[in-house]
Amino acid sequence: MNNKPKTPKQWMRTRVQPQTQTLQHYAQFAAQLKQWQLLFQRVAGRPLADHCQLLNVRDKKLIVKADAATWATQLKLKQNAIITHFQQDAMIAINQLEVTIKPPSDKDAYAPTQQLSRRERILKLAENSEEPLRSELLKLAEKMW
Repeated sequence: MNNKPKTPKQWMRTRVQPQTQTLQHYAQFAAQLKQWQLLFQRVAGRPLADHCQLLNVRDKKLIVKADAATWATQLKLKQNAIITHFQQDAMIAINQLEVTIKPPSDKDAYAPTQQLSRRERILKLAENSEEPLRSELLKLAEKMW
């Protein structure tokens, strides 16, 4: 038995109809996924859409990758609105949002870390947050003088 993967030319030569249907199926899914990604970006809004990416829609779940835990938390806060929007506009039965966090790259792991005070970190987090979280973070930062 030959375990080598088939080349595209071999796939096209053997049983043309099933492979053509499979390729069409993948092409249709890729086009649909692109539409869902655009919808996700619109619903999530900025800056969240800049740091989160819709990877797949599977088993009634939106699978999203976030750049960091901060963005994953922000995404979870908007979870209900995103699911509702997808159910209405994308016409797909979504009932869950699965968020994975992008692991740090090797470059990030060896980069010199900035030592920020707790207050500076809270202020930086507040910059990227939406209300009412932003107000609460700013109040907390004021108390840390």
